[in-house]
Amino acid sequence: MGAMMGLYYLVSLAVFVCFILVLIKLFKKEGVGLGILGIICGLYTFIWGWINHKKQNITTIMIIWTILFVLILILQFTVGVNMLNQYR
Repeated sequence: MGAMMGLYYLVSLAVFVCFILVLIKLFKKEGVGLGILGIICGLYTFIWGWINHKKQNITTIMIIWTILFVLILILQFTVGVNMLNQYR
């Protein structure tokens, strides 16, 4: 379980880095108002990134972010199930 949590934290950090990279592009392109919205609502940043990935040249970042996001969902489910099984 410890290794699984370590992987979870590592993937979480990588997701955060992708978020920050796209957020920087969002601030530069759309300005402070939408940049702050991107901070408050990460889903907006994610959707904006996919809509503008070709114009902003961030296709690779968006693909990595999407794969990591799916992986983190799987890890959350796996870690959650393992935690529940510990209390049985």
